[in-house]
Amino acid sequence: MLSNQEETSRVLPLGWIFAILVHNILEVDVHTYAGIVFCDVDGTILPHGERTISSEFFALVEEARQADFLFCISSGRFHEALIPLFSPVSSQVVFSASNGCRVVYQGTELFPNHGITRPLAEQITSSLHAWGATALISTTEAIYLPTFSRNQLKAKSYLAKGYTRFFDTFNEVIGDVLQITAVCDGNVPTVLEQSRKAWDSSFHVVTTGNQMFDICPTSKGTSLKAISEHFSVPLAYTYAFGDDENDIPMLEAAGKGYIMGSAHQGVKDRDFEHCHDLVGTIRKIIEKQR
Repeated sequence: MLSNQEETSRVLPLGWIFAILVHNILEVDVHTYAGIVFCDVDGTILPHGERTISSEFFALVEEARQADFLFCISSGRFHEALIPLFSPVSSQVVFSASNGCRVVYQGTELFPNHGITRPLAEQITSSLHAWGATALISTTEAIYLPTFSRNQLKAKSYLAKGYTRFFDTFNEVIGDVLQITAVCDGNVPTVLEQSRKAWDSSFHVVTTGNQMFDICPTSKGTSLKAISEHFSVPLAYTYAFGDDENDIPMLEAAGKGYIMGSAHQGVKDRDFEHCHDLVGTIRKIIEKQR
């Protein structure tokens, strides 16, 4: 007489069995969280100019886990530039990379990726270059920069990264295009205005740093809603922290949105509570829910 497990293994391919087991594990997680904290990285978790996450923040993630709170690290960064920053807690948090284009939890993609079709991505790239900006293309495989930018100051910070490649023609860009970042050199207002006229009806065109803006097929707000639904956490029990324009949809979607005190005035003028102590504010949220 075969056991149910043995009978199942005879009927289903091993890949299916593995997928079912992973699904069941995630289903166990779905009903265990009291809330989810969504945090931007640059300018929020990581003050501008700093490159390493504080041990205090890692300790906070563990405290949150003990209180049945889940963290989502929500960033415009490429996934390979994001996940290694949080290696001590990488198995405990959700990563929403490229402004929500790619969502990863415990090494597994939670949803299909959002992306830009190749013909349109090539058109956007050509237009940005014609307008005097550099297109930084995030794909499922790598970050791509045009070869002409290799010696430019804005590109140098990417040169040492193993996930950065250069291209002369768009055919050399490998992988599905997730989002495109326009890297400007003092001309961001002009290029941003032209980009919004061209693509704002189809994409989120949002500033994401000094002299940079993203052209993205989704938003951090859409990602927040999808992640909350996946883990069966009501939006009322979601909390979001950010400091730039690409964070606004996330702050609006959350049950409670916080804008960092270091944000520039145009963002700080939005109707969100100001946060001057990220770790302290999150600790208070967790304690209140205990």
